[in-house]
Amino acid sequence: MVAEFIKRANSGNCVYITDVKKAFDRLPKTSEVVCILQLLDKKEKTYTIKFPELTGQNKKEIEFVRNYLYANIYNILSTFGGTKMTFYFNTGDRYLFELIHSLDEAFGIKTEKENRKGYGKCINVTERMIEKLCGGTFSFEIKDISQRDHKEYIEQVKTVSALQVFSKAAKELQGKTLCGMDIGGTDIKIAVSKDEKIICFKEYDWFPAQFTTINQLIDPIVLLTRLVRAKISLDYSSVEKPLPVLQALDTAMQRDAKDKEIQDAVILAENLLKEDMQLFNGMGLCFPDVVVKDKIVGGEVYKTRGIRENTGKNYDMEFKKLTDLDMMLCKYCKESGAVKIINDGPMAAFTAAVELSASGKADEVENGVFAHTLGTELGTGWIDENGEIPDIPLEVYNYIIDLGNYPSKAFDPDDVRSINNFNTGLPGTLQKYTSQSGVFRLAARYFSEDRIDLYEELFKKGFIIKNADNGCFFLQTEPKDLRKPFLEYIMELAEHEDCAVCRKIFIEIGEYLAVTWEETQYILQPKAKSRILFGRLVKKKACYNLMLEGAKKINPDIEMFVADGDLASTVLMKQLKEHRVYTVAQFAQAVGAIYYINLALLNK
Repeated sequence: MVAEFIKRANSGNCVYITDVKKAFDRLPKTSEVVCILQLLDKKEKTYTIKFPELTGQNKKEIEFVRNYLYANIYNILSTFGGTKMTFYFNTGDRYLFELIHSLDEAFGIKTEKENRKGYGKCINVTERMIEKLCGGTFSFEIKDISQRDHKEYIEQVKTVSALQVFSKAAKELQGKTLCGMDIGGTDIKIAVSKDEKIICFKEYDWFPAQFTTINQLIDPIVLLTRLVRAKISLDYSSVEKPLPVLQALDTAMQRDAKDKEIQDAVILAENLLKEDMQLFNGMGLCFPDVVVKDKIVGGEVYKTRGIRENTGKNYDMEFKKLTDLDMMLCKYCKESGAVKIINDGPMAAFTAAVELSASGKADEVENGVFAHTLGTELGTGWIDENGEIPDIPLEVYNYIIDLGNYPSKAFDPDDVRSINNFNTGLPGTLQKYTSQSGVFRLAARYFSEDRIDLYEELFKKGFIIKNADNGCFFLQTEPKDLRKPFLEYIMELAEHEDCAVCRKIFIEIGEYLAVTWEETQYILQPKAKSRILFGRLVKKKACYNLMLEGAKKINPDIEMFVADGDLASTVLMKQLKEHRVYTVAQFAQAVGAIYYINLALLNK
C-alpha cells in the first residue's frame, strides 16, 4: 500500500492525507499512537494515529510514514496550538519509538524561535500564544500505552445559542460612527458607517510580504484610518471646504492613490478641521494572522516574511510592535469606544453568521458557522454552536493535505510551480493549493502540458517571469504587482466552454477544498457541516460551480455556498449589494467588521 502511494507521488500526482488516513485505518494489523493535546485553557483533545507495521519496510516507505505522522501532528498543532502533547504507544516497538522520539528534533522543541524551520514554525506560533496567555513553553512527552488514563474531558453545555449572539450584531447602529477594516495580503478594504448608512469605502493595494520593517506594515493601516476619518469629518463638517482640500481627498480615496497623495490629503484635512475631526465610536478589524484577545500573536505568515528575513532586525522585538495595533488605533476612537481585532477567517464566519441570523435562517446558524476566504491565501473561520470564536490559531492554510507530488517539491517556494510553503518550506500545504497560488501553480503546469498557446501567453503578458540565472519561474510583482490581473485572466478563461484546461484548474481546487473539509472535520469535529466561501476565487459563479463539481468528486455530501449578494440580509449589507462599484464578495468582511465592533460595544 505504501509503495503504491510512493509510486503516485513520483508520478507528480496528489496523495491526499485523508486517503492515506482511510487506507491505514482499514489495515487489519497496525501500529498506533494515541496523541493527547493539552490546550491553553487546560482542555484536552485526543487523536489516534494508525500506521502500517514498520518492520520490513524499506527506507522510502518508512520516510513516507514519518512524513504522514509529522503532517498529522503539524495539522493538529496548526489548528489548536496548546501547551503539551503526550504520545501513548507501545514503547517496546523500536521502530515506532524512534519515529516518535524524532518529533523533538523535527519540530525544534529545544531550538530557539529564530532558528526553527519547517514544522517548528507552528511551535513558534503556539509559544507566542502561551507567552500572551499563560507563560511557559511547549513540550512533547512520551509514555507507554499502559500509563494512559482513560478519563475523558466533558464539554460544558451552554444555554446561549449562536442565533441569540449574532441576531443583535446588526441592531442599535443609530448614533454610532463605526469603521470596519479588512486587511489582506494584496489589499486593504475599509467601510465606514454612520447610523444605519455606509458613508465611505476605501480600497488600497499593497504587498506586505516585501516589507522589511514592521513600521512599513503598521504605517499604512494607521494612515488609512486617518484618511477615512478625515473624509467623513470633512463631509459632515459645516466649515468652509476649500477646493484644494476636496480635490486632494478625492484623489486620496481612489484605489490607485499613492501613499504621498494620501499623506498630503490627510494633513490638509486635519489642519483645516482641527478640533472638528470626528472620532469613531469603534473600529473592527480582521488581520491575516493569529489573533488572541485583540492582539496579533502569530508572526509566521507570508505577509511578514520580508520582516522575518531581515537579518538586521530582531524579529520578535519588531513583531511585538504589531501586537499593540489595537492600542495605536484607539486614539482615533472616543473614550467610550473600542478597537476589536480578529483573524480574517473568523471574521468571514462572523459575517456570514450575522447575515444568516438576520435572514431568519436559524437552522443554518444553530450549529455554528464555518467559513473560508479564498484569496491571497486560504483563510478559515469557525464560530461554534455557542456563538463563540475559540482562541486557537486555526492556521488551516498551513495544513499539509498532499503527501505526494514529488517532482513539484524540487522547486524553490517562490517558484510558481512549487508546492512548498512560502513561510515554512514544507511541501503540500493548502497555501499552494486552494488560494490564488494554487491557481497560478496549476495554470503553469496544465498550460505547459495541454495548451502551449496559453502557456506562452502567461510570459507575454508578464504574469510569469523566467529567471535567466536559475531557471525559476517567478510572479510579476515589481514594478507593478500583476497577481490580481493574473487571477482575473485565468478566471475569465474558465468561464469559456472551450477552455477545458482552465475548467480543470478550478475543478481540482474544488477537490482540495473537499480534502480540507474532511481534514477539518477530523481535527475540529465542528457541528457546522457546511462551508461558506468568501473571496476573489469565488467572485465568478462559473468558477465556484467548477469548484463545487470537483469537491463532490471527493465527497458527494459536501455542502458549500458562496457569500454573494444573496447572503445580504442586514441593512448595511443590502446597501453594499446595491452599490454600483463594490460587491459583497469584495467588501463583505469590512462590513462584517462594523457589525463585529457594534456587537462588542453592545456587550460592554
